[in-house]
Amino acid sequence: MTAGLAQHTDTAEAMPAPEFALVDIPAEPRRLSSVRTDVQRWLETHGIDDERCQDITLATYEALANSVEHAYCSDAARDDACTVTLHAVVTDSRTVAVDVADHGRWMDHEDDPRRGRGLPLIHALADHATVDTSPRGTVVAMRWHL
Repeated sequence: MTAGLAQHTDTAEAMPAPEFALVDIPAEPRRLSSVRTDVQRWLETHGIDDERCQDITLATYEALANSVEHAYCSDAARDDACTVTLHAVVTDSRTVAVDVADHGRWMDHEDDPRRGRGLPLIHALADHATVDTSPRGTVVAMRWHL
């Protein structure tokens, strides 16, 4: 997993990093709790109120969990190719943009009544959310206005 945090060093005080990226996160459920904590901490550095931080963190976690569960759930998935990428940015216009991408193939679990709540939750928590599925993978793009 490769992490990237952009830091401004132009001023005497360090500014919070406007971007947060994690590349090649292994698509394993046990890896997601630490990513969730990292996202929460990054959001807090921007002074985002606690309720909004919780919404963004939960929606991001759900998008990551969906990638783990739906993109790579087949036996045909190769371990070395089963990764997820997270890119987040706080823009000058005070918008938080979070994109979660995988390289798998979306597989529904329609026959399981306990499932199917992740995407509706993401749409409810984000001001705007899209899911773009293609043969190259899926990108969940989420936006919040601060």
